Amino acid sequence: MIRAVRVGCLAGALLIFAFAAIRWGEWWRVEEVWVSPARYVAPEQLTGILLGANVLRLQTGGLRDQIARDPRVAAVSIRPRPLLKRVDVVIKEREPAVQVRLESGQAVWVDPEGVILEPATEARVVGVRREGPRVGPEAVQAAQAVAGLAPAVRERFSTFDISDPTSVVARGEGVPTVFLGEIGPLGDRLAILAALWERGLLEGYATVDLRVGDEVVLKRKR
Repeated sequence: MIRAVRVGCLAGALLIFAFAAIRWGEWWRVEEVWVSPARYVAPEQLTGILLGANVLRLQTGGLRDQIARDPRVAAVSIRPRPLLKRVDVVIKEREPAVQVRLESGQAVWVDPEGVILEPATEARVVGVRREGPRVGPEAVQAAQAVAGLAPAVRERFSTFDISDPTSVVARGEGVPTVFLGEIGPLGDRLAILAALWERGLLEGYATVDLRVGDEVVLKRKR
């Protein structure tokens, strides 16, 4: 009986020693970091932090929080895989939806929630106010409405100014200045503008006013 107890104690001690050696020793290191394809987060930054770390003692909370602080990141998970000596990093980033031009003059892509993502080149909605890392929902709504215009019409109007959200104004070279009113019904008023344009009913006019209900007020060029 005493011998069995001694053997059991020895085996337990060996197990504790083996576990401590693996957990605290230098052998069980991260040899590979797999990062999901990312547009805004540099994989090299993550691999530099994780490679060589003890996979059994890896604390991922701080790194996960650091990645999640980027407003362009929607979600992130970090999963150590000890048997493979690997760490899997899965990052879900926000997707570009529409282009807008900020009051500063910078053109940017934003996602459907208005989060600013990256520089843009073809923004037609201008005068957009920035609110920290994003723009307001009315700017996204306006840009979506403009994006829905027929290309032949949209290309003639270089800017849709929403600096005053209650009085959107469309302008372009060789076309009438169009007063479109509030952003809320902008889609419907742009549909009216497109119909008038396609029928050739705007030739010779300096301004088009669509702010009064279903009425269209035209002012001829002098």
